[in-house]
Amino acid sequence: MRRYQQSQLLDLITTLYEATDEIQRQFSNQNIQVVINLLGDFQDAATHISQFIENVEGDDTRTVKLLTEFHQNLYNIAMEIENADGGFVKQIKKELRMIESGIRNELKPSKIEVAFFPYKASMWDALESIWLAAKEDPQCDAYVVPIPYYDRLRNLGLGQMHYEGDQYPDYVPIVDWQTYSLEEHRPDISFIHTGYDDSNIVTSVHPDYYSRNLKKHTELLCYSPYFVAANDVEEHLCTMPGVVHSDRVFVQSDKARNDYIHAIQAYEKKNNCIGRFGKVKEKIVASGSPKFDKVINSTPDDFDLPAEWKKRIENSDGSRKSIVLYNTSIGPILKENEKYIAKLRSVFQTFRNRDDVVLWWRPHPLSEATYSTMRPLLFEEYTQLIKEFKLEGYGIYDDTADLHRALRLSSAFYGDGTSILQLYQCMKKPVMVQNEQSNELLAIGSLYDTEEHLWFLTLHMNGLFRLNKKTRSVEFIGGFANEKPLDWRVYHTIHQSGTKLYFSPHSASAIAIYDLVEATFEYVELPLPKEKKYNDQSKFGKIIECDGALYFIPLHFPGIVKLSLEDNRTEIIDEWVKPIKKMICDPERGYFSNGFYNEGTGSLVLASANANAVMEFNLKDRMTKLIALNGDISGYSDILLIDEVYWLLALDKPVLISFSIDDRKVTEFEINLKGIQSDGVWPFQKLVHYNNDLYLVPADSKQMVQFDLTNHSFSYVDHFCPASLQEGTPSESIHTGYFFVSSNATDKIYITEKQSNQFIEYDLISGSLLQESLKVTDGLRDLQNFLIERQGIKCDKANSCAFLEHPYAAPLENLLDLISQPVPEPWFDSLLEKQVELRYAEISHPDGKAGMEIYEKAKKAVLKS
Repeated sequence: MRRYQQSQLLDLITTLYEATDEIQRQFSNQNIQVVINLLGDFQDAATHISQFIENVEGDDTRTVKLLTEFHQNLYNIAMEIENADGGFVKQIKKELRMIESGIRNELKPSKIEVAFFPYKASMWDALESIWLAAKEDPQCDAYVVPIPYYDRLRNLGLGQMHYEGDQYPDYVPIVDWQTYSLEEHRPDISFIHTGYDDSNIVTSVHPDYYSRNLKKHTELLCYSPYFVAANDVEEHLCTMPGVVHSDRVFVQSDKARNDYIHAIQAYEKKNNCIGRFGKVKEKIVASGSPKFDKVINSTPDDFDLPAEWKKRIENSDGSRKSIVLYNTSIGPILKENEKYIAKLRSVFQTFRNRDDVVLWWRPHPLSEATYSTMRPLLFEEYTQLIKEFKLEGYGIYDDTADLHRALRLSSAFYGDGTSILQLYQCMKKPVMVQNEQSNELLAIGSLYDTEEHLWFLTLHMNGLFRLNKKTRSVEFIGGFANEKPLDWRVYHTIHQSGTKLYFSPHSASAIAIYDLVEATFEYVELPLPKEKKYNDQSKFGKIIECDGALYFIPLHFPGIVKLSLEDNRTEIIDEWVKPIKKMICDPERGYFSNGFYNEGTGSLVLASANANAVMEFNLKDRMTKLIALNGDISGYSDILLIDEVYWLLALDKPVLISFSIDDRKVTEFEINLKGIQSDGVWPFQKLVHYNNDLYLVPADSKQMVQFDLTNHSFSYVDHFCPASLQEGTPSESIHTGYFFVSSNATDKIYITEKQSNQFIEYDLISGSLLQESLKVTDGLRDLQNFLIERQGIKCDKANSCAFLEHPYAAPLENLLDLISQPVPEPWFDSLLEKQVELRYAEISHPDGKAGMEIYEKAKKAVLKS
């Protein structure tokens, strides 16, 4: 018997029990015929209940026998009602209590009905393993009821209706949604895989099946998400209507569960609706995802290929070509517009030129609907692109509902970073996330000027390069071992001492040294600081040399690190940390941005990036002197010493400060030139002293400013006018600044323009400006091989094992070469093994039994056992 059925019977017994009071009242008033009629009604009810129980449980239950006896007793009472004394009412109540007890104890719920309401056949994998567990349970009647959905019009009304009930696997028995009455069936458990209801602007399920409506006709509404998350689950996905109305939300891992709980609690607090989502910690269940079950449990033999597809992937000798699953999603359609279609064309061209690999294109099933509704001006171009792809016949266009055929039969994944990527990493196959806008220009992050070369590091990539000043060719020198291939500022600053270049670690874990004579790298491990918690992705900035040692000036590392040039011994200098922490404004800014060695005092002089102060640290007596400057400056980006005067550049204001060492006088010079940014940005980032002027190198400002040290006046440097930022040239970097400072020599300023990655050399003597695009011209293949082999370095999460498409680090051609090799590279094979190991560690039920747990937990919740 189902719980709902038991509940109906108990409600009927309660109604009869309450009606005995009416029998008592009518008998007291001597309305005998009314009493007889009521007793007849009781008999009819007993008959109805008996028949219902017999249909469900058979006719040999004790409860049916009690009902039969009750029916007979009611007849006997009616026959003798004229001579009755009224005690028969107590007898009726007693028998009803016995029948109620029988229904509760003998007819405990042991049968359930479970209904699955998918709408997109391609998303059935979010429910399938739950259904497989349900259909194997003899206590369960399981129904799969695909429901229709609509395109949304631009006014958000309902457009064309779609129904995909004919697209499910043959082994799934489908029930027509028009014949399955929710009101009549009232399933004990209902499962959905979408929680949007009417909040999706591209599609909408039939309104009858919005979660709020399903909830009215089911005991337990369960939501198993159509997606799996790569990292954090986005807040809007945690607070959808389906999450509000569902009794249980089954998510892929403990981390995902915490994301849901935190997002819901924050939403309820923000919107003053505490409790709207119910008992959240009970509702959100970390059970694993059926989507992972499907990919873990399936094998290539489970799937067939159409004959036409087989021809495209088979070689003449019967062997199969390597297959790349190309998955495109909705997000980039809305974000990149025309650029995304250009990207598609570029990818297709790559595969046209190769006969050893096949492109299996599987766009998101709502791509065309998204173009039609959200990007109508591009809809025709996109549909034409599909027609061309199908017509040319060099690849497979897959718009079927069977996602897992593509997953299992392909050799590699390429495309957008969707939840399909997470599923793919359960298999020992490579994954590459495409870059919608590849850019081969090198963004220089730091630079060291020598007679023949400019040695430099890039902002986003692991590697040391040099630019030949005469030929302007760019050569890849080598990469830094044990560091990620793509990371923001692996190393920050380059410093030359003798025949060696030294590099300050930013995200890197060790000090790097390059021998210019031997052309070799070596590394010095960083000493461990007392303070363990700090931003280890932003360790050091400037390097200062004095007295046979290098001093690595910290951004966030809790200490200055001294490196002996004689034997590479290291030492942490951290006596200054506690005093300066008392003065800092914002811990996220770090400690220092710049500084120098004052030979006269034997001190390191450092400008605080986080306080209105300058620190002097004496290297002999190790005494810290903090000079607090009056005013409301909260930090400085640079400091210079000129004629016993400190010149400081404010970090977040267009202000220049002078501090006289002799008389302690502080003078503030506000830069009030037209067009200079006000508070809250980073207008300038570096000071350059040349002749009798200070040059303020811009960051969030477009123009360089010159300060005359004699008359204390500001002016623009008119010759500094990069073509990429000239008036009329669009810039998308308004909110993120304009320039990165690379370095400066005695008479030159080197800078990188953010928007175009253009490298700029400004000559202070001649006032000339050279602007150029830098690409690797020598050692390109060595760079690509080095970077792609670095993919496994520090691969501590499954997602970090994925290749990120990059013109240098991992071009698409590299991936195609790797999967086409008859024998995989050892490092490549090892990376794929690690990827699977990490993905399994990050999900619940890597054994492929999430669906079983979800079903059992839902069943237990309904049966309360």
